[in-house]
Amino acid sequence: MQSFPKTQDTQTFAIVTDSINETSLNPLGSITTLCEELSELCGESEINFYVTSLKKLLTNEMKGYKRSDNGWILVNVPPPSIIHNRIHSRKLERSKEFKLLNSSLETNQIPFFNARFLNKLEVFKALIDSNYIKPYVPYTEECISVEQLENFLQKYDSVFIKPIHGSQGRNIFKVTKDKQQFRLLNSLNSEVELEYQSVAQLFQPIKQQLTKRSFIIQEGLPLITKDNRLVDFRFLCHKNKFNKWEVTSTVARIGHPTQFVSNLARGGDIQKIDEFLSYYLPKKERIHFKKLLIELAIESCICIDSSFDGLFAEFGVDLAIDDQFNPWVIEINSKPSKDLQVLDPLQKIRPSTKAIFSLVQSYL
Repeated sequence: MQSFPKTQDTQTFAIVTDSINETSLNPLGSITTLCEELSELCGESEINFYVTSLKKLLTNEMKGYKRSDNGWILVNVPPPSIIHNRIHSRKLERSKEFKLLNSSLETNQIPFFNARFLNKLEVFKALIDSNYIKPYVPYTEECISVEQLENFLQKYDSVFIKPIHGSQGRNIFKVTKDKQQFRLLNSLNSEVELEYQSVAQLFQPIKQQLTKRSFIIQEGLPLITKDNRLVDFRFLCHKNKFNKWEVTSTVARIGHPTQFVSNLARGGDIQKIDEFLSYYLPKKERIHFKKLLIELAIESCICIDSSFDGLFAEFGVDLAIDDQFNPWVIEINSKPSKDLQVLDPLQKIRPSTKAIFSLVQSYL
């Protein structure tokens, strides 16, 4: 793709994704609801909206999926004025084709937001460099050796080892020590706990994984639970038309009873954050504490946004609380899940979708 043909009269917003299944009655998969909501908002403002693929953009095949009375249909479309990246594959994002797309969009001055995935190591390095956020970040390094794991276990009762490029709580190891024994759990099968007499023995299955991909090693935190289920909080944050970050929605995520992660993909549930905090705090304290969490989420977004190249307009910030009610920054995701169930049944279009649309309008 050398260049996009220019259009003067058409304002066009496109989503590019790798999850289109052209043979399915529901070709857009997990982003269907997001696209339905954006299609409705764009229609009300006479903005052309469609969903397309990396291949179609690269070959200047001006075709995309538009919503109709019969569902999503593939039609001829005008060139995009602005593009939202919802490619789910990290491998695809590292490809020559994706780099070519990035370069072409930059040459054509077409805004391309949430330009890429973030990896956990670069995120934690940036957060630790922030004087404001550093006290709220669990100690984190790249996982490289058994000696390193031994040092962590001397300092902390539990340790987490996570894929740098992981998502949805997959393939996370939890290591705990109990007197002279060491226990290992894997989030892929967290009902099976393995016991070892030494850290060296325990490290062997982890070492096998290190040959395939990179991991971080992280201080374990004594996080609060509800009915013995792990709890954290997802703060969806968006950049508004004034280029300022704001929180658009919040939920408490309550992990499945058999899991040591709270991800919905691993069977977790969600609850309104105010409802959850009401179990622990009276109303006045709850208001102040939630303000602290919001401030921490926004400062985290500002930190990450200013630390990396590319246009970022949306982050999912995962926060947690330990058993002393201290807040922690657990993770920041540049492509937060869009298939969350809606807590408010009267809510026709989610605030997060309205926030994306508002930013798109400011570029058109």
